[in-house]
Amino acid sequence: MSRHKILRENPGESFICLSCGKAVTPLTTGGMHRNHCPHCLCSVHVDLLPGDRRSSCRGVMAPISLWVREDGECSVLHRCRQCGVIKSNRVAADDSESMLLSIAVTSLNRLPFPVDNLKNTVNNRRTG
Repeated sequence: MSRHKILRENPGESFICLSCGKAVTPLTTGGMHRNHCPHCLCSVHVDLLPGDRRSSCRGVMAPISLWVREDGECSVLHRCRQCGVIKSNRVAADDSESMLLSIAVTSLNRLPFPVDNLKNTVNNRRTG
């Protein structure tokens, strides 16, 4: 595939998710372009810059965390399983709420410090 060829001529067309295999239909509200599966939240590494479709990687981008932008909009952070690049995609109106919650909880379970330390700090502030 040419690095300059557009992956899908119409970014609003249906596709089959490379990760979960489910059919994905176009967005009906909340945006013009669908860039990840609303079922498993996976994407495909197709862009070097947003919308350019110039990446030759084509690896599956797995959701790893949520990010709330300064304007309050929520995005899903994805890491490419093939090359490791990290990108963000806006949350779509029909994204699986249980998957979004699962990503948030998983992120909290992987804190870089023991949660017990946090509990002790909070308790000390209440009593001190």
